[in-house]
Amino acid sequence: MSDGPVVVVGGVTQWPGGYRSFAEVLREVSGSEVFVADITPLDWVAGYYRGFGQLVFEVASAVDRALLGNSAKRVVLVGHSAGGLACRVFIGGEPPYGGRRYSGHRRVSRLITLGTPHATPRAGRLAEPVSRVNDLFPGALHADSGLRYLSVAGAAVDGASSDRTRRRYDGFVENGKTAGDGVVPVEAALLPGSETLVLDGLRHSRRLGLWYGSDAATVRRWWPEEQPADGSLVGGAGA
Repeated sequence: MSDGPVVVVGGVTQWPGGYRSFAEVLREVSGSEVFVADITPLDWVAGYYRGFGQLVFEVASAVDRALLGNSAKRVVLVGHSAGGLACRVFIGGEPPYGGRRYSGHRRVSRLITLGTPHATPRAGRLAEPVSRVNDLFPGALHADSGLRYLSVAGAAVDGASSDRTRRRYDGFVENGKTAGDGVVPVEAALLPGSETLVLDGLRHSRRLGLWYGSDAATVRRWWPEEQPADGSLVGGAGA
């Protein structure tokens, strides 16, 4: 797949530098330039109280850098964990978010989310922001306009394996005794209307073990130009 440069948008607990090795692997696999949005855990904390506006600004800045001097007109967005939510706000739509109307869909060819909690949590800091994103920009909102969506879920840890994991999953689904990546259950990570891919053995982040961006072999399991060897790729609605 050659849809232009790639922009990685990280999750709540990750610093941009923590994605350096992932970006190198993604560059090797994709054959494209890879940029990482300059979003820090401190930005996420502020976002819980002020909205995701600053986060989206950083996504837009990374897209600007990626397209500067590049013949491509659009980028591929790769959102890890809650970074996928910031991507969805940047892609935007008609309703304004935080008093501003975003239209990043004009500059994005594809959105790939990795372990993103698309389902609205029952409680916690992400509950209100995720609910608002889902209300304003539901599902694969721009699929009919040609923007391609792929949501990837890891299925490495069963919620029945530990009370701690089950409680994490319970925050998103009715019964936490289900498969997930150790943080987000499979059902919650599949964006309605997107292509969906469930991969055995993948955990949420590198500190938990083999994760979505561990190495080239792992990235090739979900990077779209490759046919997954051991996952289920489904066109149409996710969970």
